[in-house]
Amino acid sequence: MVKLLANVGMASKIKEADPNIYVEMIFLTPAVEALNKKQAMFKPILDSIRKAKKRGVKVIACEVAMKNVGLDKDDLEEGLVDEFAPVGGIYVLNRIKEGYETLTI
Repeated sequence: MVKLLANVGMASKIKEADPNIYVEMIFLTPAVEALNKKQAMFKPILDSIRKAKKRGVKVIACEVAMKNVGLDKDDLEEGLVDEFAPVGGIYVLNRIKEGYETLTI
């Protein structure tokens, strides 16, 4: 989860450096587990996600990943996720086809 925290921080810093740049974060397995509001161990990550969202970062959750880890939409903080992708991998591939860059840290 340290890597995830670094990724969220990087997305936030990118958006802070250039508010006009469009930044999305898609949460796949196992990272999607960090969106669970019921898990105290994810509080630092949730705080970072909230900060990134305030800067304009869009948060997408993969529905297949959520199902794989037993996570329901009710387990998520209201307003935390901007969009639910039915299949995260296909979502990413479509974004690449559209000309988006993907960054993995």
